[in-house]
Parts: sequence; C-alpha cells; structure tokens
Amino acid sequence: MSQHSATGIWPLHEAFYIEAMLFNTASALDSASSVQAALEAGGLYSPDSSEWQESALAIVNGVQVIALQAGAVSRYLWPSSKKPLHLARGERLRVGLGVRDDSSLYNRDLRNALEHFDERLDAFCENLIAGRILPTYVGPLGEEPEVPTFLFRAYYTDVGVFEVIGKRFEMTPILDAIRDLHDRLVKCSSNGGRLPDA
Repeated sequence: MSQHSATGIWPLHEAFYIEAMLFNTASALDSASSVQAALEAGGLYSPDSSEWQESALAIVNGVQVIALQAGAVSRYLWPSSKKPLHLARGERLRVGLGVRDDSSLYNRDLRNALEHFDERLDAFCENLIAGRILPTYVGPLGEEPEVPTFLFRAYYTDVGVFEVIGKRFEMTPILDAIRDLHDRLVKCSSNGGRLPDA
C-alpha cells in the first residue's frame, strides 16, 4: 500500500520532508553568513593580495552553495518528474508551506545551470577562447572591458548577482525566499513535524 495520501504525503511522513528541506535551507543560510563574513574580511585587503583572493574564492563558493541549495529545495516543491506521486508531493509542500509559483525558488534557469553544469562546461571548453579568462571575480559589475573577458564564476557585489559561465542570477530574492521558507519549516518542525492544513 502506498504511504502517500490523496493529498500528496502521508501525514506521518511530513516530518521527513520538513527535515530534509531544513537541511537545505540551513546550509544556504550558513553559507550566506560565511559570504557576508568573507565580504567584510575581504574589504580589509588589497585586491592584489593572496588574502583577498582567498576571500573572493570563499565568496563565490558560498554563493554557489546558496544557489545549489535553492535548486534542491526547488526540486522538492516543483518536481521535475511528471509522475503523479511526485507532483502530488510537490503540491502538498507548496500549499502547506505557502509557496506560490511566482517564488524566486521556482527559477528553472538557475536549477538547470547548476544541475547541468558539467554539460555547459563541456560546451564552453569546446571552442577556442580568445581574450582573458578569469576563474573567479568578486567586485562591482562595472562596464564591459575592452578586451573580451570570460568569467568562470563571479559575484557582483554592487547588484547581488551571481554569474556562472555567462549566466547571471539575482541572489537577493532567492536568499529572501530561502529565509522565509526556513522560518516556515522551523515552525512546522516545532509543531510536531506537520505541515499546516491546506
């Protein structure tokens, strides 16, 4: 007998989904704190110093973790599988957690950019590239440089945008949505591991 109810998740199993998603949201928020600390520490160093390079790497790594965890949460809420079992689970989670389809967590472009990163990297490396290649950039967006410049990963501090192999994503709305979802999940966890009724 299936342990999923007609509403998507057997009520006694809601706690498993809540705790699984809490791992993702807590990890994202921990990374956000680390990014903020690295941004503050980086401001103390010269942009050419090894200390700044370490801070820049910590920043883009942390932002990528936030993006990856947002993608993981997104798959719980909007499953890629079209099987009724998975679709019903996603609907139950969205309704119970009050997440709408206009949430920034729904961003399929971000999910795809990171889930299929290996394939995108293959395509990027397939062609000969003329110009500068920067593995990591952290700083203001600025104007387009005169010399063609390709960024592997970048975080634009003045606009809160993460770039990975030419795709740009606004991180502030994603992080705001993760914080909101985390608060709702914590409330559900402390309420016996149950989702609110629809």
